[in-house]
Amino acid sequence: MIVLALIGKGLRYGFEMEEFARRSRMREWAKIGMSTIYKTLGQLEREGFVLVETEESDKGPRRKAYELTPTGRDLMHQLVREALRSRESVYSDRIAGLVFLPLLPRNEGQEALGETISALEGVDKDLASRADAEALDAVGSIVVQYYRDIYAAERKAMKALSGIAEEWPLAF
Repeated sequence: MIVLALIGKGLRYGFEMEEFARRSRMREWAKIGMSTIYKTLGQLEREGFVLVETEESDKGPRRKAYELTPTGRDLMHQLVREALRSRESVYSDRIAGLVFLPLLPRNEGQEALGETISALEGVDKDLASRADAEALDAVGSIVVQYYRDIYAAERKAMKALSGIAEEWPLAF
């Protein structure tokens, strides 16, 4: 879905998709790397979901430009609708760590919480400054705010757990 949507968004070249993933910090919410992008582009081409045109390049070897076929556009629409209907919750290793945090000795748990809260505050500040600096479109701004809200909720939960530290370690 992501590669189809990147093409649907108007990105025609693999390097543009890679640059967009880097610039938008897409890897914070999607497992997509440069090799994944190019592997998927090849698969989409073989399956007839994208058209490929080889073009001359000013800066090196010929490059491939991608465009959705009507079938590819239909598939992209279907996959986006399915993703929006997903009932899966936001996954994070931090959430798993949070659930089992009370199993740590009190001092280790408190130290880990403090470090994580500080790190999340730093990520939040970074997201806010990047959003301001990169003049995101409306959708990009909403996605950034979504993650800022998630990080705020995680910090709130961690602070609440810190408040019950005297009950650690817990036995399940």
